[in-house]
Amino acid sequence: MKKLLKTVPFFGLIFTILLFGQHTTINAQNNSDHVFIKMEVNGMACPYCAYGMEKELKKVSGIDDVKIQLKEGIVFLSILKEKKPSKENLSSIITNAGFTPGEIEYSDKPYPIRDTSKE
Repeated sequence: MKKLLKTVPFFGLIFTILLFGQHTTINAQNNSDHVFIKMEVNGMACPYCAYGMEKELKKVSGIDDVKIQLKEGIVFLSILKEKKPSKENLSSIITNAGFTPGEIEYSDKPYPIRDTSKE
């Protein structure tokens, strides 16, 4: 029984290393075929506004992730490179959702996003 107890932590350690190793590889692969977008959206005043904006953006083909920082009025998107929308298309989506578009930036790397869930 003592021998079994000594081997269980070892296998747990191996499993953890394999799990995190694969996770890192998957993220690196996903980042290489995505473009990241940071948009200023003026006029979002409440969580319902943010939900409406998120709902409209998720209708765009290729968008994987939408994160909204409501207080700052910033929207972060992750989208497949081959589906990258133009600034005009994004501005149109924002305007049609009832908001005013601001600056729109593209990047090959994810933008640092502050965790606002604890605020």
